[in-house]
Formats: sequence, C-alpha cells, structure tokens
Amino acid sequence: MAEKCFSCGIADRVADGRLLCFKYKFEISAITAKEKSDCYYFIEPQYEDGEPLTAAQTLMIKEGEVASRRMRGPV
Repeated sequence: MAEKCFSCGIADRVADGRLLCFKYKFEISAITAKEKSDCYYFIEPQYEDGEPLTAAQTLMIKEGEVASRRMRGPV
C-alpha cells in the first residue's frame, strides 16, 4: 500500500527531485506514504494525447469527482 502515494496523479516532482503531494503540500517519503495509504484524493495519473497531465490538472479532475459524489444521495 505504501506505493500508492508514489504512483498518485497529484504527486508532483519538484526541481530537486523530491515528490510532494500537490493537495496536502507534504513531502512524500516511505513513512508518510504508509500513513496516507487510504487517501481520499488518490487518482491514477491521467493522460491527454499521450502526455501526462500536470498535478494541478489532475487535482482539478479529482476535486470535481469528489464534489459530484457529495451531491448524490437521498433528497
């Protein structure tokens, strides 16, 4: 399960090679990845025309999914 953060679409690689969670703004390491293994915002990397979307674009997609889930339910 610890690999989940490392393969997430909103994990953003910064210039010095570190991975940061674009949503929660923490550095992804083996320890933090294990703690966050059940993250609600996990999403597979998304591609458009063969190019991967940026972490910001992927986060917008996931936030749209989360918002649409909130609107479902009994009326």
